[in-house]
Amino acid sequence: MTKVADLPAALDGRFLAYTTGEYQGLAAAETASSEASGIVVRDQSPLDALKRSRAYGYSGPVVLDVGEWTTQTAAPDTPTLLHAPDALAQVTLDSWARGLLAAGADAVLTPSKFVRAGNWAALRAVLAAGEDTSLPGVLTLVATDAAMLDSPRRRAFIKALSRTSRPVALLFAAKNKPLACWGRAAALREVMTAIPGCHLLGVEPIAAADAFSYGASAAAIGITGGLRRPRRPGDAGGGPNSKDFLPGLFLRDLWEHRSPGTYADWYASAPSPVCAACGGRALDEFGGDDADKEAVLRHNAHAWLEVHSELRVLDLAARRSVLAGERADALVAHLSLRPATMRLEADPVLRQLAELDDSLGRRTTPEGAWR
Repeated sequence: MTKVADLPAALDGRFLAYTTGEYQGLAAAETASSEASGIVVRDQSPLDALKRSRAYGYSGPVVLDVGEWTTQTAAPDTPTLLHAPDALAQVTLDSWARGLLAAGADAVLTPSKFVRAGNWAALRAVLAAGEDTSLPGVLTLVATDAAMLDSPRRRAFIKALSRTSRPVALLFAAKNKPLACWGRAAALREVMTAIPGCHLLGVEPIAAADAFSYGASAAAIGITGGLRRPRRPGDAGGGPNSKDFLPGLFLRDLWEHRSPGTYADWYASAPSPVCAACGGRALDEFGGDDADKEAVLRHNAHAWLEVHSELRVLDLAARRSVLAGERADALVAHLSLRPATMRLEADPVLRQLAELDDSLGRRTTPEGAWR
């Protein structure tokens, strides 16, 4: 097992909100009261992100991601934004990062470009670029295709990561749900175990919680669905609209994000769950206006912060045990809601993790029943 350099102390043991400038105020407001949270802001103008944080009076950690990986692909000679062959003068990582840290950032991610699956030369170049500073507030960002977790590439990926001496932040992207392909949940556990102390970025609460029980020092959960399921450069956006055009709402009983309208269907013949932190509001009572859309996002943030507050006081073994029990219960809860005439599939990451936890080595059906 190889341990990369520790994350900055300000980030260790935290669940942070991963946001853009559009939702920075909401993310700041919902994480401000937590002693173990913070925000990661993706913005091409990082100084503007810091100015907004000051304007909000935000006192939690602020991490900056310039988001170069969202549009640009890494090559061996141009692994980051700072590597511009036609520039008259190169800006060093030290000078670039030092200015942002001096301006108030608690940490900055290297302005890495995106690493395509299997492009080992580009991956090595991104990692080498991160070695060009000794500043403790700089994390080497490896934003890459989730296919790096698949069996033909996983071991080489881990081997490359293990060679860096710098703290690492990992982000996995795909056209659809990055971790939905079978085997990727197990692979992510393998990465977390082999490279303890890393930061996982842009994930769902279910992945963040599992990573936190397998060695990740911190995780940043996307404040919106798009930020929880990053896309690769060039991937077309869109997809089917959610029911009632509302964001997915996190329900811990099921470890799912579904629209409130979907929950209304699922709980049509049973009392709908309520959220005490939302004033006792039933989770199927959110409407389609902007205020309720924001209310869903606020609910999500305090719901996964509650998960984190319960996990962080436990050791790794206890975290695993608690989560394994909750995921098994979630599958049972899924099945109890579904009439025989309906075929509603359980979340693939939930199913993968439940199978990994199962001492009998069983597999699940798409609906979440044990085979």
